[in-house]
Amino acid sequence: MTDMPIWATAVLVVSAVVVLLGYWTYHAVEGSLRDLRAGTMKSLLGSEVNALRVWIAVEISDAERIARDPRVRDALAGLVRRPECSGPARKRLEDVLRPLLRDIGDATFNVTDRGGRLIATRYPDYCGLQLNTERFLPRLEPVYAGKAVFVPPFRDEDRVAAAPRLRQGPPFAWIVAPVRDAGGAVIAALGIAEPVDGVFASILNAARPGETGEAFAFDERGAMLSAERFGEITPLHRKVEEGVVLEPYVNHRGALVIGAAQWLPEYGMGVAIEIEAAEAYAPLRYLNVAFGVVFGALVIAVAAALGSALSVVRLRRQIGETRKLGHYRLQKLIGSGGMANVYLAQHNLLKRPTAVKLLKPARATDEMIARFEREVQLASSLSHPNTVEIFDFGRTRDGLFYYAMEYLEGLNISEVLAKGGPLPVARAIHILRQVCAALSEAHAKGLVHRDIKPENIMICRHGGAFDFVKILDFGLVKQLGGKDSRDLTRNLRILGTPIYMAPERLRNASDVDARADIYAVGAVGFNMLTGRRLFEGTDDLGITTKVLNDVPPRPSAASPQPLPVELDLIIASCVEKKREDRPQRVTDLMEAFDALALEHRWTQGEAEAWWAKT
Repeated sequence: MTDMPIWATAVLVVSAVVVLLGYWTYHAVEGSLRDLRAGTMKSLLGSEVNALRVWIAVEISDAERIARDPRVRDALAGLVRRPECSGPARKRLEDVLRPLLRDIGDATFNVTDRGGRLIATRYPDYCGLQLNTERFLPRLEPVYAGKAVFVPPFRDEDRVAAAPRLRQGPPFAWIVAPVRDAGGAVIAALGIAEPVDGVFASILNAARPGETGEAFAFDERGAMLSAERFGEITPLHRKVEEGVVLEPYVNHRGALVIGAAQWLPEYGMGVAIEIEAAEAYAPLRYLNVAFGVVFGALVIAVAAALGSALSVVRLRRQIGETRKLGHYRLQKLIGSGGMANVYLAQHNLLKRPTAVKLLKPARATDEMIARFEREVQLASSLSHPNTVEIFDFGRTRDGLFYYAMEYLEGLNISEVLAKGGPLPVARAIHILRQVCAALSEAHAKGLVHRDIKPENIMICRHGGAFDFVKILDFGLVKQLGGKDSRDLTRNLRILGTPIYMAPERLRNASDVDARADIYAVGAVGFNMLTGRRLFEGTDDLGITTKVLNDVPPRPSAASPQPLPVELDLIIASCVEKKREDRPQRVTDLMEAFDALALEHRWTQGEAEAWWAKT
């Protein structure tokens, strides 16, 4: 009987601890979930904004190229002097523009004079009309000052004043470029239409969060610019200064949501994403149910607390250095990317060191899992000594995907350059020849790597050999002509590193062949020989613009060391803008590097001496 009070006190103490622990846990989980959701929303919004900026930069580049075409300039000069909605001058302009517009998607066009009057348009009823002087015409002021602009989507009734009959169809966004006469003066504005339900909508939809998520653009009044809800007012535009809004609010559909928004002053519009609060905070619903059970049955609560403690211990073991994946025991983290982490591991039985690539839980969407499986399946089909070898593939107990590959002792090219600056000519030739050898097997099997860059080329001490090359990371590999050739990233053209991406890859991620890898080999070769990148820029947008439009410098002009003429010409030909002007097969490059290696030999003794100093 004397034991009862002690037992009762223990129960009360345990109950109080459980309640306090539950209260603390609930608020800790709530705070962590909010932080995680805020980070996810910022990341998605940033990807959306970056994708829009890259797309707009490409479209502006196309519009400027067309506006600079001498045939367009001459045809427009005649039409400006003698405006006519039909007749020889109008027909001449149509004949000149038709093939140029077909090259970029057969877009609709408008031409306006400096007064804002439409002097040529594909929709005849609008010819001779005035642009809306309050809303649309002010957006063209930079064009008449000589700068191409992007104009966000407008309805035709807001764009054209007093039209007798309005065009039927979706609103258009416009890429407007100045047209100059022979003396350089701006004589007209050439506008090329982008339907709001075309690529513009595809880029927005690529960033939709979750099942109930929505991504859209909006103007300065808060009117949505998405095709299906064009003109509806979003409450989120009043909160754009806050960036991420985690407190639920009622959106334009009457649903309770959270959101994130960013205003882009250079385009006169904002972009936003929203997701229903119920989906965003779904884990809290389950947490509420769990604590209801806790308060209803203390024994279950205590058991649940103990179970949670054991789960936490198990989880910490799983993510710590002793985590086991199949036959592999992880030892330490040796690399981290946007999609996966790479660990040094050891096989339980063979005891050999192994690199294990583990997909991050936060990135385990259906598309990322498909890319991860596709990467390992295609990479494991390759057996060339200069390609990283895949050992195994599987899933953890909690459903995460991983694969095991050979562990490499060495440095990637960026690390080698950071240690000693530009590579000697003979060493660069030795490395580039091995890169081409690995790619030759992949290309022969219809595979294009699409992410050749210094960070994915490892220089190793391997099997007693020094400066042995291994090609890594087949995460962006594309299979040409096979049943799995669908481009899983067709809406995310920014995946990859722009400085090493061929112009056609930037324009259309799926429009690539082996010559895109040849471009990347040239860009990497330029980097190795000069210690500089092919194009310099402060951000991806600036670099993308240069890759698309600027003439690449010759390696010999940028290198601190004299270069053989043949090597200079080879690297320059690899980075030609048009793929037809590059070497057409990587085996051709191998032969060229073999010939150069006869005169510029890099010996194992020289390689061993370099590694001995490292």
